[in-house]
Amino acid sequence: MALRIINRNISLQTISTVVAGFVSLLSPCRLHAAAPSLPEKAGSGIESTIFFSAKDSVIYNFDRRTIELRGKAAINHESRRLTAPGIVIDLNTEQLRASGVADSSKQLTDPAVFSDSKGSFNAETITYDFRRQRGETSNVTSSSSDLIFQGEHVSRLDSGELQISNGTYTTCDDEDPHYWISSSSLTIIPGKKVVARPLVLYVRPEIFSRRLPAVPILALPYMVFPLQEARSSGFLTPTPSRASDRGYFVSNLGYFWAIDEYMDLKIDGDLALNGSWRLGNRFRYTKQHDFSGGIAGEFKRNILNSDGSVHRDWNLSVLHNQLMDPSTRLDLNLDFQGGERIYELHSVNAETILTGQANARGSLGKTFNDESTIGALYFDRIKDLSTHKATETFGASFYRSRFYPFNSALSVSSAAALSGSATSQDGPSSSGYSASADVEMGYYREFSEGYKALFTQGISLLAREPVPGLDEDIYSAKRVLFPLRMQSTLFRYFNVNPSLTFTRFLSSAFSDRDFSTTVFSVDASTRLYGSVQTGLPGLKAVRHTFIPTLTYTWNPAFSGIGRDYYHRHLYDWTYGTLYNRFENRWYSGLPEGQSRVGISLNNLFHGKFTGSSGQAEADSFYDGHTVQLLALNVATSYNFAAESLKLEPLTLTAQSNALSPDFLLSAGGMYDFYSYDPLSGVRVNRFNRDEGRGLLRFVRGFLNMGFTLQGRRAAGASAPAAGTAIQMNPSSLLRDRILNNGEYSDIDYTLPWQFRLSLYLQSDRSNPLEPTTTSLVTASSTFSVSKTWQVSVNTGYDLRNREVIFPMLQLYRDLHCWQVGFQWVPSGSFRSYAIQIGLKTPQLRDLRLKHSGSTSL
Repeated sequence: MALRIINRNISLQTISTVVAGFVSLLSPCRLHAAAPSLPEKAGSGIESTIFFSAKDSVIYNFDRRTIELRGKAAINHESRRLTAPGIVIDLNTEQLRASGVADSSKQLTDPAVFSDSKGSFNAETITYDFRRQRGETSNVTSSSSDLIFQGEHVSRLDSGELQISNGTYTTCDDEDPHYWISSSSLTIIPGKKVVARPLVLYVRPEIFSRRLPAVPILALPYMVFPLQEARSSGFLTPTPSRASDRGYFVSNLGYFWAIDEYMDLKIDGDLALNGSWRLGNRFRYTKQHDFSGGIAGEFKRNILNSDGSVHRDWNLSVLHNQLMDPSTRLDLNLDFQGGERIYELHSVNAETILTGQANARGSLGKTFNDESTIGALYFDRIKDLSTHKATETFGASFYRSRFYPFNSALSVSSAAALSGSATSQDGPSSSGYSASADVEMGYYREFSEGYKALFTQGISLLAREPVPGLDEDIYSAKRVLFPLRMQSTLFRYFNVNPSLTFTRFLSSAFSDRDFSTTVFSVDASTRLYGSVQTGLPGLKAVRHTFIPTLTYTWNPAFSGIGRDYYHRHLYDWTYGTLYNRFENRWYSGLPEGQSRVGISLNNLFHGKFTGSSGQAEADSFYDGHTVQLLALNVATSYNFAAESLKLEPLTLTAQSNALSPDFLLSAGGMYDFYSYDPLSGVRVNRFNRDEGRGLLRFVRGFLNMGFTLQGRRAAGASAPAAGTAIQMNPSSLLRDRILNNGEYSDIDYTLPWQFRLSLYLQSDRSNPLEPTTTSLVTASSTFSVSKTWQVSVNTGYDLRNREVIFPMLQLYRDLHCWQVGFQWVPSGSFRSYAIQIGLKTPQLRDLRLKHSGSTSL
């Protein structure tokens, strides 16, 4: 007995106990976008209404207990929908079958379609057994989670995996895919990975918008491809490449093991036809808020095609950062290298081309007393990879900031440090040490409003034994300092800081160089403000902050013949301060005999702008945000105690990035009041103006500038995440771009054009008879020829030597799901070329082909 109902569109909620039984069987079914899936647990009853309809007819066969939906049949349940030319529900076998229509070539003309919030798939047939909780499809195509697949037969296991026979899959959503992977057996674990056994990779090249026939380019017996950007275990995708020095080779051979959420391990290598090979590994670990780090190393055997020579080298790096407790931190960054190093432009250690060093550093620090006390142990090793000279330093330091053990007025601060250094170079080593200790007591007093002072008395001990052959400018000595200082504020706006320091030096090498002296110094400064309302759109006001500083320093003359304590750098941006050979740093320690008055005029110009700005800083003076427009400083000094050449050079420095965060500008000039000997170029005690050459003589100067201009993106196009500011060193800017080109990172095709310019000029006329200049200008231009083509030209020019530096041409082509990159460096030390084509999808980014040629350094 059959009941046939013909209707253009029928929707029934509950028509009989038979239909209710059918609904109860259907309700547990949960279908996902990839293919029919199992219910988590079979059950009866429904929580929501199921609607079914058919354009042609709905037939209820009570004898066979079946329901047939014909003509655009549809079943809807919540967000899930199944449509097909025909759907049959068999209540005896508890099975559902949806049938589509395919032509003789198996192309679906009227498919069965399942869809939900996660995606959809098309199939010739869809069956589902509610009793066995298993679904099957045939001749299926699907689009889900950026994955498009099809196959002759698809089964879904209890685990949720999809097994596809004679199937293909791709991430290219073009109607005629640019690439696909074909396999007789595909296993898809939704959201995780695809396993193919075996597989063939096909591509359909496109030249000038003309599609060529499909070409198989890679065949593998087994491969696993991830379907998620998160870490997942599996074999790495091999990358066939070619390089001029070793011919054809395959890189990225290996396995990645995601051990758990805290650790992973990667073992990879390269294999070349000429016998060269590389084996490397990387182990990483992390635990949030506790520790992180990794161990990486590799061994390489390179055979150069040019002469057949064999070179071996290795490297090992260890990185570990651990927060043992809220007050204790351990940091290790160890880098070791050895062997006969062959530098390649595309080497994994390209940065060592620039530094030529292998560095190892470690430190253990702990804070005490609410972070007012810091103790640290550290280790530092620097090895020159060309000379094999290694220098190691071990040290410990302690610092206690100012604390008040007795009352709110008396304070104590202290510090101590001990370090030992050793150097070696293929033979015996030499060593030295440095030890220091400092204690300072202070007394703070606020006399009245606007009048306060901090008085300090300290003692500083220093002993130093330099490393022979390493610190040639450092003397072996002991030193005792007794500094008495006062930091005060007078009349609320004036800062006056006098100091009196007694010093005793004991030379370990020369007893006749022992001496004692006293140094008195005082500096006074204040701040003056002035502002003006501009009335300009966008810029409401400008404020000028003027900070004058006067200094006076006096000490008796203790240096003399045979006491070569100092090496003087007159024309330096720190105004010619001496280098004390007892110190291990520049511009510190004791000056020669002097009675010196110095003046420094610092000018800061700020502007108040409307709207928001990345450079904005809070400023209650303007009740808004301000931007620093310019910082200008002028300084000089006069030494009354000098027998000649009493005036120091006049120094001017300026900095600004007011126009844009992408515009950086700094400049400086140094001018001398005195003339020079026309035969030797040495500074002499004659004013420059007395020789008719003007008041000041230019001796040094520099200009450093960089800016970026770019066109507007089309409406609706989004810009990539903002990067860091452009580098100011023009040569390193281009050099870094060359060395780090490796993977041809994602290109912003929405940017119509961009122009960058860096300029560095330096002139040194300290000796007018032997002037030197450095003039480097670099430029890079990027423009999108079309939506799929981008060209980038980078170059630099040494104006002094009249030569081009680091020229580079880059071409990029967007091939929908692929990206092709070409890079050419026509001249220079990094002369090379590289061509690479790779998939853009993050899950298959390792799938690429590369050909390169480079010049060994």
